[in-house]
Amino acid sequence: MGKAFAAAVVGSSLVGLICLTLASSDPSAAQQSGAARAATPAKAVPRASWDGKPDLTGVWQGAGLNARAYGLAELERLYQPSAKQQMKALTEKDDPILQCAVYGYPRRIAKAFPLQIVQAVGVMVILDNRPHIYRYVFTDGRKHTEDVFPTYQGDSVGRWDGDTLVVDVTTFNGKIWLAGAQDHPTPTSAGGWITSDALHLVERWHLLDADTLEYQATVEDPKMLTGPWTTPKIVLKRAPIRKLEEEGHCIPADIDWVSPALR
Repeated sequence: MGKAFAAAVVGSSLVGLICLTLASSDPSAAQQSGAARAATPAKAVPRASWDGKPDLTGVWQGAGLNARAYGLAELERLYQPSAKQQMKALTEKDDPILQCAVYGYPRRIAKAFPLQIVQAVGVMVILDNRPHIYRYVFTDGRKHTEDVFPTYQGDSVGRWDGDTLVVDVTTFNGKIWLAGAQDHPTPTSAGGWITSDALHLVERWHLLDADTLEYQATVEDPKMLTGPWTTPKIVLKRAPIRKLEEEGHCIPADIDWVSPALR
């Protein structure tokens, strides 16, 4: 009886192995498996308990776009001739971020680094570690502060348009770039993508599902551009980490940080 049982086990194992092999080699079976995965519904958009609006809270991976995907060919066309002359005189070493300045938006969204959003009653806070800085987006109905000091990130006030958070940003200091000097959408591109203190930004933040955040911005700068520039819709995916790293350091490019003892 023992031999018969062993033979039955071996036989059933061989049959199972053959069936598994046939299934894995059958294109239709693979397609059905792929279709089943594709049919998995996206997670529902999380909503805030206090107002029912989409809750953008989480860590989001930056898009990491190249110059063309970021829409720089259209932006380059919009620069005024006088602004283009200023741009050509700038190189990568002139980029404000090399002096530990803030990337600024929408450039920051196009980078590959993650950022963290914390949404609360009347405000959305954006935390960044490139460099360590935060940005307040007020959503309590207030207007822009008239006497606020110009900054790299500007003064942000938001309002909900359905399920889309629309953020109006003003009062910039004119020191951020919209892209880096190394970003060349065309063979003749050169220099830094400068802005002025007349910069005006309108952002649209929209959750497509629980793990997908869509961002789009319209940039106006009458001192630099001949008309508004609207970025492509940029998709950020929820990152698997819970929070950003707690510490980080930025050392300006022209600072010699090596200790004499290490030379």
